[in-house]
Amino acid sequence: MIALALFLLPWAGLVLVRHRHLDVDTVVAVVFGVAAVSVSLPTFWLTWAAYRGPRRVGGGLSLAEVADQLAIAVGTQWEAEARVRRLNDPYPLPVSWVPADGSLTDPWESLVKLASSGAGWPAPPPEGTWALGPDDLAGRGGELAEVLARVPTGRLVVLGDPGAGKTMLMVRLVLDVLGRRAAGAPVPFLASIASWNPVEQQLRDWLADQFLIAHPALANPPADGRREPTQAAALLASGLILPVLDGLDEIPEQVRGSAISRINDALRPGESLVVTCRTQQYRDAVRPEGGLEVTLRAAAAVQVRPLDADTVSDYLSDDAAGPTAKTRWAPVLAVLGTEAPVAQALVTPLMVGLARAIYNPRPGELVGTLRDPADLCNSTLPHREAVESFLFGEFIPASYRHDPGSRWMARDAEKWLVFLARHLERNIVGSDLAWWQLKCSIPRTPARLATGVVAGATFGVLFGLAAGVVAAVVFAVAAGGTAALVFMSNVEAPARGMRVSISGPGILSGAVAGGLAGVLALVGTRACFKSELSGPDSLK
Repeated sequence: MIALALFLLPWAGLVLVRHRHLDVDTVVAVVFGVAAVSVSLPTFWLTWAAYRGPRRVGGGLSLAEVADQLAIAVGTQWEAEARVRRLNDPYPLPVSWVPADGSLTDPWESLVKLASSGAGWPAPPPEGTWALGPDDLAGRGGELAEVLARVPTGRLVVLGDPGAGKTMLMVRLVLDVLGRRAAGAPVPFLASIASWNPVEQQLRDWLADQFLIAHPALANPPADGRREPTQAAALLASGLILPVLDGLDEIPEQVRGSAISRINDALRPGESLVVTCRTQQYRDAVRPEGGLEVTLRAAAAVQVRPLDADTVSDYLSDDAAGPTAKTRWAPVLAVLGTEAPVAQALVTPLMVGLARAIYNPRPGELVGTLRDPADLCNSTLPHREAVESFLFGEFIPASYRHDPGSRWMARDAEKWLVFLARHLERNIVGSDLAWWQLKCSIPRTPARLATGVVAGATFGVLFGLAAGVVAAVVFAVAAGGTAALVFMSNVEAPARGMRVSISGPGILSGAVAGGLAGVLALVGTRACFKSELSGPDSLK
């Protein structure tokens, strides 16, 4: 906002020009000067803000104090996410879990031996702190933080079917761990692991990048004289971070096993970790038929269970606004726990969440204006997949129904979401959406031409008015080619800087487009000035 104001402020001076009778040379000089000032002021401001902004936070703090500040920021972040996802409205849907298949993990005795006598591991806690075995890891609702604390090594794999609620369980885990955290203790950091390429990047380097994207202030060097270049790297090296890696199944299948090996290599004595993955994909990765077996070392594993009928019934009823809204669920609640298609569909938090968003009223909504949940029992939905497809199809219209006067409409949102989904499938080949990759969603040639035209026209007019046509052509061509190079370069992530890909045809197309646009814009601007200044008022 400040940069925009600084850009517009100099142009306000042109109001004076409009009411004064100046010759062409004077007008040209004024326009050129105003343009130069309007560009330089916001540029200086943004440069100063970028330099000073991250350094205002954390200067001179010890790593423990930085970790305490990070804990506050992480808590604020995920509390906001919990509100957006209505995690506590009316209450978190209580999922449950049981010990996972023991063939997918190291024996429990190995975990105990490593945590008790491993080289570099801290002294064991008081007797009775650790669970006696995998069976003691079963739990429900908000107990996962306590379960993690009872794993001797503090390392846990959370498995589940698609839509089982693993991600929201991790959000709750982060908030619960933060709620119990003592000053100077490790900070849970939840990150989608989909963007990690285990073939090209070490886990710690990737984690440090994720920190800098989410918390740029951690780019500061640590104040304790450590050798790590950033506070993010120092926090990781000091064991003050509890990585919570969500979505191992979203890493390409062919490198999933090597990803687990890379995680093993990255873990140091005493460091904790939580990883989530779909059950079958994890089994295929660690126990491939005819392939190399791998195990996430010293980690226990739990399996998220499907929701039972009573849990689903209570949740949908409690979320209803009142008796009338609750009564509408009667046909659905009556068949829960049976082989009915709707009963088979409503066994995951994902489907239950979609159903309540579609059929339960929000504040200010009349029950009579909503769809009837009895639709889910219709014979036109003959199997589970049909019910799930129906719920997915109705979710977007339901999400935008609460504000009919909003400028954002369901049909527009659906169109944009389809565009983003195709972008992820065709250009990114993954499910991790990043803003700095959105430019990959448009064809490169039209984008280079467009950036070249804009830059060429701007610099062509500015330098042409001051120094003539030759200068306009030279600077327009240079600006067009540079803009095509910079704005369409390969950007991997803000934390890792910008990697520029030199493309001869791309630069040439931007330069040619910029040169033509600059000359045409200059000719048009001069014609406008001459027409304005040759009128009757200019002779007075």
